[in-house]
Amino acid sequence: MSFDLYLQRFRNGEAAGVAVEVIRDAFGKHVVEMDDDYWQVQYEVDESSDIFLQALPDDASGIHTISIHRPCKDVRLWNGLYMLLELSGTIIYFPGCAAPLTRDPLADITMPTGMRESLGKPVIVQSGLEIFQAVENM
Repeated sequence: MSFDLYLQRFRNGEAAGVAVEVIRDAFGKHVVEMDDDYWQVQYEVDESSDIFLQALPDDASGIHTISIHRPCKDVRLWNGLYMLLELSGTIIYFPGCAAPLTRDPLADITMPTGMRESLGKPVIVQSGLEIFQAVENM
């Protein structure tokens, strides 16, 4: 797939962070750190994706935005994203999505108002496969 997928975390309408270690753990041994803010997940020869990390402006140890460029079809990528959605206030969205995806039933009230108005109320997903299917069916 040739597009970007975004994972962000919010608290009280403001950007919140995810520890780098938590992100690394979600993708496991498949992470190759190319730079501090540029990783790749490599599953098979033709199944990899680029990951760009954007830190909080006032706390470089907290990652606010994770951009997945060219998300591959390997279920391990989608399961890793699902693990990250376990964190309160975390959503995934992508161009053309009907609504952001989350595991947190209160995610909509943690989002900035303008973002909630633009993207809509998040939809609860139950698995990495559901995230993949939402992307595939857009």
